[in-house]
Amino acid sequence: MALLRVALILYGDWQDFHMEVRYTDVDYLVFSDAAALVSLGQSPFKRTTYRYSPLLAFQILPNAIVHPSWGKYLFSAADLLVGYLIRTILKLRGVPDDKCMYSVMAWLFNPFTFTIGTRGNCEPIVCAAILWIITCIMTS
Repeated sequence: MALLRVALILYGDWQDFHMEVRYTDVDYLVFSDAAALVSLGQSPFKRTTYRYSPLLAFQILPNAIVHPSWGKYLFSAADLLVGYLIRTILKLRGVPDDKCMYSVMAWLFNPFTFTIGTRGNCEPIVCAAILWIITCIMTS
């Protein structure tokens, strides 16, 4: 599951460099520009089309320092975390193991979901945060 996401990120980097149609989500470029501004001590909102939480620019700050695809790996890791949280919630609800496994597989192997994170969309972070909150509520 993780290797599939890594392969897609690497393929996307190749496609962005060699083909006219980019694999990377256009918003990812906006996130990256905002992170570069933050790395210089400036506001992410100096990027005129940046309309996200400043926390997102800080989360992908390594885009400007470590590697431009850092955020894609972060978003893909959040996507894997969503799979884990789905399993956790279902187990807390007493769902049988086989149904838990099918549910997690439906998330992790869904082309729609894994493409979102590997293209650089931050939606997996939002999904993981929501499921984490649900898990916290269920265990408190």
